[in-house]
Amino acid sequence: MLIFAKDISQRDFVHSAEDRDPDIKEYMSYQRSLFPYTIVRAGLDLAYKELDDILNYVENDNQPPADSNRQEYPSDIPGWYRTRFPWTSVFINMEDMHNLLVILIKAMDSFRTHEKLNTYHLMLLYDSVHNIVELYNGLLKESQEKARDIHLSQSTPVDFDDFVNNYWPHLDFMILSQPDYEHARHLKRKQEIELAIQQRMADGEEPIKALAEASETFELDESSLHLLRRDKVPQKFLELESVPPNSKPYDLLDEEIQG
Repeated sequence: MLIFAKDISQRDFVHSAEDRDPDIKEYMSYQRSLFPYTIVRAGLDLAYKELDDILNYVENDNQPPADSNRQEYPSDIPGWYRTRFPWTSVFINMEDMHNLLVILIKAMDSFRTHEKLNTYHLMLLYDSVHNIVELYNGLLKESQEKARDIHLSQSTPVDFDDFVNNYWPHLDFMILSQPDYEHARHLKRKQEIELAIQQRMADGEEPIKALAEASETFELDESSLHLLRRDKVPQKFLELESVPPNSKPYDLLDEEIQG
């Protein structure tokens, strides 16, 4: 199982102030309507299916494979990749993304082990979850019946910004870039890191050195530095880090709401 900031296998969240505050009760009711594990898993499955189709198409000299069910293929494959996976495509190629997806899906199938995510994994998961949430919310607008096969919630639109705020431990892959969502819970850290880098650069330091020094202050992990430098991805950053089975890796959502 993948370790997020909160346990994606849990749904029965409770807040002690629910009976006193209608807004908190409404928010926690919304949280209980979601299926976090399914949101993540469905995002990975969709990403894998789409990318696998495209890679098979490319390997077949840009011709649809005989066993393909896909009706249309993009004429501009790199453009499709950038549009469909806007963060992932900046930092890794399609082949590495495919390898990452295989590793992440395998880990999602294991409920006896826990694996820690690095920045590459969090970035790919961000794009994948965004795509499935957009699809699901769009289907809900058309018909709840159409959305039932995906079933990310109890027929409730999923707030992607809120989901990321709750389940992502950080968004360090966005440092020095502009996200499309506010992500208020992560914004302060991002701004502080960027300010530290910019101040060091204003003092004449090279960007890479400024990033390295800021990383010590804000404890960016090695994968974040590697990604932000846009270095070639080594195998060790594709792999997940296993956590001892007797550890307690999760913080539950209890007692937390958006401010």
